[in-house]
Amino acid sequence: MCGIYGFAGFKEENLLDRMGRIIHHRGPDGQGRYEAPDGMPFSMGMQRLSIIDLEGGWQPVYNEDSTVAVCYNGETYNYVELRQELIAKGHAFRTHSDTECIVHGYEEWGIEGLLHRMNGMFAFCLYDARKREFFIARDRCGQKPLYYHHAKGRFLFGSEAKSLLESEHVSAEPNLDAIDPYLTLRNVPEPQTMFKGIYILPTSHYLHYKLANNSLEIQRYWEVPLLDARTATYKSEGEYFEALEEVFNDAVRLCMRSDVPVGAYLSAGVDSSLTVAAMTKHSSNINTYSVGFNSPVDETPAARETAAFLGTKHHEIICQPEDFDLLPKIVWHMDRPVGDALLIAFYKLAQGASKDLKVVLGGEGADEAFAGYSFQGVITKVEKMRRKIPGVTSLAAPIFAATPASLLNKFFKFPADLGSQGKKRVVEFLAGYTRRDLNHNFNALRTLWSHDERHDVYADSYKRLATDAWMAKEKEKDKGGPFLDRLLKLQYDEWLQDWALIRQDKNTMAHSLEYRLPFLDHRLIELAFTMPAEMKINNGTDKYIERKLADKIFPVHIARRAKIPFYLPVEYFLDKPQFRNLVAETLNETAVKRRGYFEPAKVKALVENMNRTREFVFCKQVVSLVILELWHQVFVDKAFSFGR
Repeated sequence: MCGIYGFAGFKEENLLDRMGRIIHHRGPDGQGRYEAPDGMPFSMGMQRLSIIDLEGGWQPVYNEDSTVAVCYNGETYNYVELRQELIAKGHAFRTHSDTECIVHGYEEWGIEGLLHRMNGMFAFCLYDARKREFFIARDRCGQKPLYYHHAKGRFLFGSEAKSLLESEHVSAEPNLDAIDPYLTLRNVPEPQTMFKGIYILPTSHYLHYKLANNSLEIQRYWEVPLLDARTATYKSEGEYFEALEEVFNDAVRLCMRSDVPVGAYLSAGVDSSLTVAAMTKHSSNINTYSVGFNSPVDETPAARETAAFLGTKHHEIICQPEDFDLLPKIVWHMDRPVGDALLIAFYKLAQGASKDLKVVLGGEGADEAFAGYSFQGVITKVEKMRRKIPGVTSLAAPIFAATPASLLNKFFKFPADLGSQGKKRVVEFLAGYTRRDLNHNFNALRTLWSHDERHDVYADSYKRLATDAWMAKEKEKDKGGPFLDRLLKLQYDEWLQDWALIRQDKNTMAHSLEYRLPFLDHRLIELAFTMPAEMKINNGTDKYIERKLADKIFPVHIARRAKIPFYLPVEYFLDKPQFRNLVAETLNETAVKRRGYFEPAKVKALVENMNRTREFVFCKQVVSLVILELWHQVFVDKAFSFGR
């Protein structure tokens, strides 16, 4: 696990050193650097967090004649098998690190052949001195981020956007076109970022750069496979269960490969519980960590019970009101605004675990493959109704509008009570369901700000930003797949990496902690997409086949524990001075006017509505504006000096 960075097509004194220093937290154990031979304008470097081959795995790593070099961030879990295969083909290894498989694998199979064989989480840069070209690549699910800038013959890349900003040729100018996607989704979907001119290499893609003419080409090498709904044939439940058990346990085994101790994050959910249960087959000394808020929605008591059943050494980290003071630094680590106060919990959790360990496993990725989110069930039910009764969604909208929110709460599993704004989202979703494509419906149900609300809050000169034109549509070739699988696949092109994974990567690496996710093993994902819908949602039970696996391990009250939504209960902190001061400092009339994006009176009304109603959606909207303003203060105004 490391941070990588580099540049091509130009020279800039001490740039490589500056790029490394600013992301030292990603790899405090050492530094490596590479300068292309023959005066070619290419340099790359890395900050190392030593996990595998502690003594010999220093980078860059070379092939036998040093004509191919690589700087690597991440882990290749199946490196032992790849190493054996490559040795059998005549390749000579100098180290015992997983990184060396990349240079020899590239020689043997080419870039795409290598990427298809790698099982892991990674971002790397590989330079081929013979051809005077290089590749940067990202793992299938986007666990490891990789940013780049390309303009006027100059190319820069890095694990964090802040390393690119170290160049005199790259400025921290806001990308105004990213503001509307941010408000809608609470994140900026790839390849855009909030920085103008800085992009993120899309998940499961590689970039090929030729120094001879400063040209680049981006290619996709993997995507979630969909069956054809018209011809799909399925195995029995027993066969799927056996396959799931085998692949999942092997994924956990591979993720535990390490030359340092490995622990785990443990929540109340079935995903992390299964992960830790599988880990106990390989180790009897496992540290587990959970995070809570001392609030009514706290899941720490349930996690504590699971830890006791599994016999782990369990640790609890509690978020306090004063932790809101950490948000500016957390935003700096994030590189981007992600409009969710839960960032604080991820930061604190990583901070606590890093005191004991360098590696933890977690359960993320299961909800995307096995349908664990409430909105997946809602959209699936609505689609079934629409197919049986055309026009039913338009008829249902006014009925829902007339139904008290307190009654609707009994039918929808949301993190908090729907409230007036949550009910409004459901009504708008139903009213426009048949006019939208699947991805737009997916976003309409989970959005924080409707189109009208965004238009209303913008200042007059920015109202043009309110549009859905930026929103991707479902790919035409995917429309023949099974409906639930089509919905699940959408998450792998934006939601997973830009929302769930980026929060974990940036906050774990802020504390030099590696985070591994067995449920993102591509073999497990591909298996899930061969299963029929009832293996995922069955008579109201989410993640059905996963829970069947849990039945084999846990008592029923743990295996069938209802999903406890994991969110930071902002409404619980509303009256705390730390939160109130943060809102006052970032969203006061002067600050809003100075930034210019929003109408001060509208922002003031929003804050008042939050304080008066304490509604979930109002709280989330306010937090999204706070974090957007903090991002500007950190990167544009340079009001803080983190990392210096």
